[in-house]
Amino acid sequence: MDAYERQLRRALRWYPRHYRESRGEEIVATALELRAPGAQEVDRAELRGLALAGLRTRVREHPPLRAWAAYRFLGARVPYRYRMWARDDVVGRWFAVRRFGWGLAALVVVMAACLPLAYGGALYAGLDPWGDDYTVGLAPKVVESLLAAGSLWLVFWVTAQFVTRFDRDSVLARHGFAPEAEPPAGVSERHG
Repeated sequence: MDAYERQLRRALRWYPRHYRESRGEEIVATALELRAPGAQEVDRAELRGLALAGLRTRVREHPPLRAWAAYRFLGARVPYRYRMWARDDVVGRWFAVRRFGWGLAALVVVMAACLPLAYGGALYAGLDPWGDDYTVGLAPKVVESLLAAGSLWLVFWVTAQFVTRFDRDSVLARHGFAPEAEPPAGVSERHG
């Protein structure tokens, strides 16, 4: 493999994983056939074209916001058209980190949504929201109310972790993939 082919394969990283697995060799072979005689490097315009085509493919194959949010936060199945996106997400290198990180992001969103309620509730009760009147600990009443709302979300999220299995095999099975199946020919177990 020469430098030209290495550049092509690196440019294919813009495409989704399943697309590279099924069409990557074809794209590389076509580009090598169309290679200018004596060319040592891939033309910038060709690299830019591969990157743009890869990004368009990623955007086209990404599920709509509602399906994505249900998948990400509740573990729901994505529509059949987007199941390859879900497979790429599950077999990706940072699956566990993404799952945990989006759960924490949901916690922050819930706490931010509860901020007006926490502040307004203290005002409605005739308390200073930032004072320490009628608090359990040392934190102001607003912070205490936010922690209570965050605790409720945390209980909901932890319960969802036990009710719905989020490990790789169960998510793959939920989307119709056999987790114990062999990877396609020519694809290493640890691909990027």
